[in-house]
Amino acid sequence: MATVTRRGGRGWIAFSGIVLIIAGMINVIDGLWAIRTQDTRVDSLFFNNNLDAWGWFYLILGIVLVVAGFAVFGGAPWAAMVGIVFATVAAVLNMFWIFTYPIASLVLVLLCVLVVYGLTVYGLPEESGAAY
Repeated sequence: MATVTRRGGRGWIAFSGIVLIIAGMINVIDGLWAIRTQDTRVDSLFFNNNLDAWGWFYLILGIVLVVAGFAVFGGAPWAAMVGIVFATVAAVLNMFWIFTYPIASLVLVLLCVLVVYGLTVYGLPEESGAAY
């Protein structure tokens, strides 16, 4: 009977890739909604008539998150670092929606923080001679 050795953290890496894609798609939808909702009452009430700029920003962020998610699945060496950086940016920026959509914002922040954990612990290449 052959023994199968599994690399530790494969589940976390797969989870991180899936959540990056989901969070990216949600940010794309948020960005498209914000672009479509510009110059309406919601825009003037909550976002000081600047919802169009936020919409484009969230749209671009969402596209980068989706690409990073697929790259994590593909095993690209740069994917973990890009995923960590942009999941951190997404976690911080989703706090701006907290007064408008508190539950959705907190869920996205939690998912992005879990992605950062998964990619930081299991996604980065191991280096010999660790400093700790």
